[in-house]
Amino acid sequence: MVTIKEAEMQTGITRQNIRYYEKIGLLQPSREQENKYRNYSEEDIRRLKLILLFRKLDMPLEEIRQLLEGTIELQDALQMQKEMLVERQQKLQAAISFCGQIEEKELTQLDVDRYLSKIKTEEKNGHYFADILQDYKKVLQSESLREFSFSPEDFCTTPRQMTEQLFLYAEQHHLNLVITKEGMYPEFTIDGREYRAYRVCGRMGMVIHGELLHPELYKPENIPEKRYQILRMISKLMIPVLIFLLVFLPRILPLFKDDLLNAAVSLLGLAGFAAYLVYLAILYKNYD
Repeated sequence: MVTIKEAEMQTGITRQNIRYYEKIGLLQPSREQENKYRNYSEEDIRRLKLILLFRKLDMPLEEIRQLLEGTIELQDALQMQKEMLVERQQKLQAAISFCGQIEEKELTQLDVDRYLSKIKTEEKNGHYFADILQDYKKVLQSESLREFSFSPEDFCTTPRQMTEQLFLYAEQHHLNLVITKEGMYPEFTIDGREYRAYRVCGRMGMVIHGELLHPELYKPENIPEKRYQILRMISKLMIPVLIFLLVFLPRILPLFKDDLLNAAVSLLGLAGFAAYLVYLAILYKNYD
């Protein structure tokens, strides 16, 4: 058994990263009863070295988790990673080549429509460029991990009832839930992620909310911070906007009885134009 300092020296992985891998469930070192210090076995050291190797190959942490847990074979994981790296290489090569085609010296002179049209043509011809829709998908997946809520079968007036309802929710959704601290604000892990739960009583009855204790650890990889924050904002606004349209459109459209079709087309046109502006903002804003 070695300490975290010795584990850092043997693997070349910083203590901060070692603790991070432990937080997300990639590593589970033993702890001394007296002082709770971490102790790392030879198997832990080998596991850290495996994580380091695969991260050097730019393999996502979730894929490394599956590999270490045995849910995916080594050669299958390597083949998937190779295909992903080749695809990224193709995207980078197309982007590198296209940078040389932009002739304008000033941003105000840039003919954005012409270059977007050229990119669209090259994509149709098999060239690859960055897909910002995949960024949005990653953000949506990240947001789905941040919090969840459900209606319990009772009012959960005791810590034991809170625990029982959390386990019932986990069983219904096939989740690996482990209680780490019982109480009216229990703490627990789901698939290695740390959560805290609390009750809210409202018009819809009793609701239990769960939220990540360290959401900053589960941000999507390879997305610049500013782009991530903007995509998060879009994801949060999407549902309220849809609800607004569903509730108020039926009330607005009757005002245009004389030309209902034109009114509907105009509204759809405005929505499409707004979506196009968001697309351009995400694509051309400097997010780094």
